[in-house]
Amino acid sequence: MIASQIRQAMQCLALLAALFLSLSASQAVAEAREDNDKQAKLFAEKIQVAPNVYVEKQSQFVKWGDQPVPQGDYDPDGFDKTRIGTVTFSADLRVHIDTIDNKHSFPSYFQLVDAHSGAVLGKYSVPNTDHAVWYFAGNGSAYLNQEHSQLCGPRHTRKFQQKGKTLIEVAQPLVYVGTETYAETTTQLYETPNGGKVVATLAPETKVTVLGLAPGRTEFYGMALLVKTPFGLTGWHVVSPTDEGRLNVYQCN
Repeated sequence: MIASQIRQAMQCLALLAALFLSLSASQAVAEAREDNDKQAKLFAEKIQVAPNVYVEKQSQFVKWGDQPVPQGDYDPDGFDKTRIGTVTFSADLRVHIDTIDNKHSFPSYFQLVDAHSGAVLGKYSVPNTDHAVWYFAGNGSAYLNQEHSQLCGPRHTRKFQQKGKTLIEVAQPLVYVGTETYAETTTQLYETPNGGKVVATLAPETKVTVLGLAPGRTEFYGMALLVKTPFGLTGWHVVSPTDEGRLNVYQCN
């Protein structure tokens, strides 16, 4: 009799724990979507000339007509390459904006092409071209706001600058993310992106804010996130191939 009651109590506790985790995950997803929506509207005060393109002046943009677009090396069974239009990047540079959509998987790409020479100036990986947004300032700078390929929902902005007839990506000291999430397991935070001294230990379900990512770290394992704790302290979380700490922000499943 007592053993049966204990089993029932343990089952109830397990159900409550599962419900709590589900609610926490749902709340984190909702908050990530809200952050996503806010960042997607970064360029809303600019002039929208196409679904994914904003400019400073309407005259900067010309929509692509019915002319065929060379597919290059892209197999049409796997990729759909289209041209959105042509934009004035600066006083002496106009570029075609191409989308290269992966039909079966990810990533997809945006491609910027010199309208005069036909040279590819840049090819930029995104999880989905429909969810990425460009702003062309017309002064030699462009900005791409997109979802991060390694995180579940959060967005970040990249800046590209003209240098002669080429485009370079402007390095950032921190790739800003600014989204709330929670620790799925006991998670340690370190003093540097490379580890070192432990500055905080997060208990499971602790809500934290991911402030940003260390730039230049594109591989998932080794990716370093600057995290703010509920007490307002900061530390680096380094994604490990083991279960030595996990944050929900990159646990997509």
